[in-house]
Amino acid sequence: MSQGGREPQEPIIARAETARAMVGGGANYARLSELLGEIRALQRELATLSRMEALDAASDRRVLGRIDDAVIACIGRVRETLATLEDTRDCRPLLHAVRDLAGVLLDRLQHSLAACDGEGEGARQADGADALRLRLVRAGAERVIWERCSGGPPHPHLWRWLGDAFLHAVREGNTVIAGPTLAAKGAEASVEFHYVRALAACAASLDLLPAPLLGAVDRLLQLAVPVVRFESAAFQEATHWVSPQEGSAPCRLVGQPEAVVGAWFLSPGLAPEMFREAHDRALDDARPSASPSDARTASLRVQALDHLVRHWSATQPVRRHRRHVIEGVLAAVAGIDDLRKVFAGENGIRREEWRLRDLSRGGVGAIAASGSVSIGQLVGIHPVDGEGWQLALVRRSWAQDDDSAHVGLEILSRGPSLAHVDDGRRPADVLLCDPLRRGEAVRVIAPPRAFGAPDLPLFVTGNGGVQKLKPLDACYAGEGFELRVYQVL
Repeated sequence: MSQGGREPQEPIIARAETARAMVGGGANYARLSELLGEIRALQRELATLSRMEALDAASDRRVLGRIDDAVIACIGRVRETLATLEDTRDCRPLLHAVRDLAGVLLDRLQHSLAACDGEGEGARQADGADALRLRLVRAGAERVIWERCSGGPPHPHLWRWLGDAFLHAVREGNTVIAGPTLAAKGAEASVEFHYVRALAACAASLDLLPAPLLGAVDRLLQLAVPVVRFESAAFQEATHWVSPQEGSAPCRLVGQPEAVVGAWFLSPGLAPEMFREAHDRALDDARPSASPSDARTASLRVQALDHLVRHWSATQPVRRHRRHVIEGVLAAVAGIDDLRKVFAGENGIRREEWRLRDLSRGGVGAIAASGSVSIGQLVGIHPVDGEGWQLALVRRSWAQDDDSAHVGLEILSRGPSLAHVDDGRRPADVLLCDPLRRGEAVRVIAPPRAFGAPDLPLFVTGNGGVQKLKPLDACYAGEGFELRVYQVL
């Protein structure tokens, strides 16, 4: 079944913020809508091509090649636009739309490849099949990237098709694929390059990547692919393994690598050293820029390098606390607006029931009934058979085929409260993650742009009086909310 049958949806921005978004970032907002329209048009072209029966195989490949080139160009423009969007809620429609478009393209390329392979032998057929395999693996790598960034669901046949194309390329080339081979073959002009690129995307924790960083991270991964180590025999430094002939997704190696029939082994090779050196240079070269756009581009590059240094190296991040499997039911409310109403005691707020999977000292694993949960979202959870609400941040979310999602939550506060604050310009109802204790820090969660400059103090009513909060140099922007840290004076 095609993985991209859904029409891409228009960007969702809260009605109260629409006017401000159009004034502050109208050009970017308009560009987003244009891209969604372009994606819809490309989906229609692919659907029309699938229904055309009069085309011969050569004409079909020619038309499909033109559409494939248009899709890749469109995806490049999407990456550029994502880097300009400040509200992560605006990124989600693009992430989902490109993921589905890559799925439709992948399905159509596989259909044409199967027809080409069925035409029989011949130099022309072989050349046509090789060109389709390259396009297919490139589209598959894009599907992996956007699938990971959007939180799934996984394409059911992706790794089978990529594995078949990769093994065919290995048999035809009769060589071991390693860093020097990829570099010598000319990067993007090979099936092997895009297969390893897809593996690298899985190993680089793109599910934790803020969408505006996607373009910068993808460029860095493409530069790093030729220096990774990817071999058909186990070696000491391997971090992941994959079985192309079984059509499996890459798996993390735990412990000493062992020989697995049909398995290939991957390590980042020289990539981590390359990322660290580039990160240090970027920090050393950081200076006030005359252009805000240049400053933003430099900042995105530093953040992208920081992500890759942490998440794609020989020693990858590990859990700090042990998980304990446990069963239970959680009531869940998403979004700061509904959470403020819940803590204010209002009734009629929609609550979902999530199934509890595991607990750790700092987080919760659950199965959400809806696949619409996204990384960076603020949620409140409440054990159905327990007491008290807790605030949590969605750190991982992976959609399943049944529209549910496996969710990983980081607990922000086990005793949040609602408070009324004022920065001298405008009042707001906010969520406090910590109790108000003189001299200690308190984390304040508010809607985006609820306050003025970050260096302004806040005044909050609590503990029988008005207390002043001094801003500290710490903040976090999530999906539809902002977290700032203050000291209680």
